[in-house]
Amino acid sequence: MDQQIFRRATFAVILCSAYPMLIVGCYFGLIPWNMERLQIDESDLGFAILSFGVSFLISNQIAGRILVPKFGTKKIMSFGIIIISFSNIILVSAPEYYILLLAHIPAGIGWGSSGPIGGIHTQLIEKHSGKIISPYYAMGFSIGIFLGGILAGFVLGNSIYPPFVFTILFILSIFIAAVIYLNSLPNDLDFKGEGEKLKIPERNVLIFGFLLFILFGSNGIIIDWSALWFTKELNAPLHLASLGLIFLSLGGIFATFFSNQLINLFSEKIVGCYFVIFGSLILLGSIVIGNFYIILITFFVYGFATANLVPIIIRQAVKHSTESIPTTVTNLITMGFSAMLFAPALIGFIAETYSLTINMYALCIIVFFAGNIFLRKFRVN
Repeated sequence: MDQQIFRRATFAVILCSAYPMLIVGCYFGLIPWNMERLQIDESDLGFAILSFGVSFLISNQIAGRILVPKFGTKKIMSFGIIIISFSNIILVSAPEYYILLLAHIPAGIGWGSSGPIGGIHTQLIEKHSGKIISPYYAMGFSIGIFLGGILAGFVLGNSIYPPFVFTILFILSIFIAAVIYLNSLPNDLDFKGEGEKLKIPERNVLIFGFLLFILFGSNGIIIDWSALWFTKELNAPLHLASLGLIFLSLGGIFATFFSNQLINLFSEKIVGCYFVIFGSLILLGSIVIGNFYIILITFFVYGFATANLVPIIIRQAVKHSTESIPTTVTNLITMGFSAMLFAPALIGFIAETYSLTINMYALCIIVFFAGNIFLRKFRVN
């Protein structure tokens, strides 16, 4: 692979993760506004996220096992971005809860056809170039959340009509999808192969899928619910609800941008394990203190400490697997996002019955143990 193809394809996968996450990051920042508009509670939101998770899992398997072998990765992930953008217009303009609930289904289909498939494309770039770019793909998600959080604050602070903003984002998504398609790997370097039947993942991959299951289930607490937590229990003004997402993603941007330097300086074990353990303990301490500004700072630290964990887990799993890259990545993402089948409803129930703060405590404890489990896996190897 020549350098021009490598640079363009790397830019394409970063854009593939950044732009959809900008849209979703903006939506997450608007969740308190949307809940107030529709007069729904935490349990209602939890079931809506659950409907997203179910459609995500189904579309992820169909895209990874059927569509990618037939059409390649770049067509699927480009089209998925347009679906995400359109579905978010419905999410912010739904006149009642049940339409909101149904709108999470196409949102899940779009993400299942975009996010994981972009991960497959990233692994193909690494395979053909021999260079590590997975952290840069992860950096795109952090950039998207960062920009989306700023956009949400701007929308709320200036009383801009959200459906108008998301309509503009949808129109722009068509252009973005075209840019991604044109700059992705050429057809001769895209995935070629037969689709594989659904089967139980290899034993070597199961532990990595379990780790993603823990992380995706718990990280939804901070990404999906932090804006509501800030306004409801930390008494932040509505236009500052997305500050947590901004600080979290800013830490993630720094960590993933310098990921190769961090890994070369410390090793994947330290970055993927000890950083994560340290970050979860720091965040836990700030929640105990309960100061809004200290929590914002530790959101940055936590984002920095955990940003490279998922890319490292996926890289390790691909190394240990004897199956194709699409099958391995699809299985990993499916196992990880299967946490969406119960976590959102459980989180919503705990938030409504007790408090969102309890969920934040749970996040820190769960991620702490995930870092320790991953550390033991490194020691065994």
